[in-house]
Amino acid sequence: MTRIKRIPCGMVNCYLLTGKDGAVLVDTGETGYEEKILEACAGKNVRLIMLTHGHIDHIQNAAYLARELKAPIGMNEKDLALKQNQFAQPLSGTGIFGKILESASKKKMKKNQIEDFTPEIFLKEGDTLESYGIEASVLELPGHTEGAIGLEVDGQAVIVGDALMHMLRPGMACIFGDREKLRESAGRISALGSRTIYYGHGSPTKNRSWKQGNFC
Repeated sequence: MTRIKRIPCGMVNCYLLTGKDGAVLVDTGETGYEEKILEACAGKNVRLIMLTHGHIDHIQNAAYLARELKAPIGMNEKDLALKQNQFAQPLSGTGIFGKILESASKKKMKKNQIEDFTPEIFLKEGDTLESYGIEASVLELPGHTEGAIGLEVDGQAVIVGDALMHMLRPGMACIFGDREKLRESAGRISALGSRTIYYGHGSPTKNRSWKQGNFC
């Protein structure tokens, strides 16, 4: 059985997934939360750092944590360019809240820097993380970014990155690179049925407590 620990880092969540043979850290948050994440990971034998996508609020501590934890970094190859150029992919918002998020995100992308890192592992649909000590498989969930990925964990939970968000209410991300692909990814998550959804932003909920097509 894989245990999931949510690590709130301001507006962003990181997750520590722990099994009997090791642990995986999902996302790394922003500068200022490094020590909190390291404390959560202490003694857990973190064997992989998995990035759900390439936006700064999810990858800014990746290089530092990889050094401290002596763990490789894994992500989807389609998001590789984002670690050097946050504007390598389009980003748009819908609705008033979405436009506010779009503006705030782009300001952060312009202002803040990301220490460079080299992923050792490129993750794709169907890859399992058993060799890193947990029962989970990779889901490709494009739309927010081209290379967005998540994890289906033990058939009981789904870590969705920013394919869905729980901010004003649970729903599809209101900022995205490709709206139609995002809809498809959201529909795929919904079709998984009874699962607990762990968001990149906001507290967990049961699957289908959000409404497909209901943008911020």
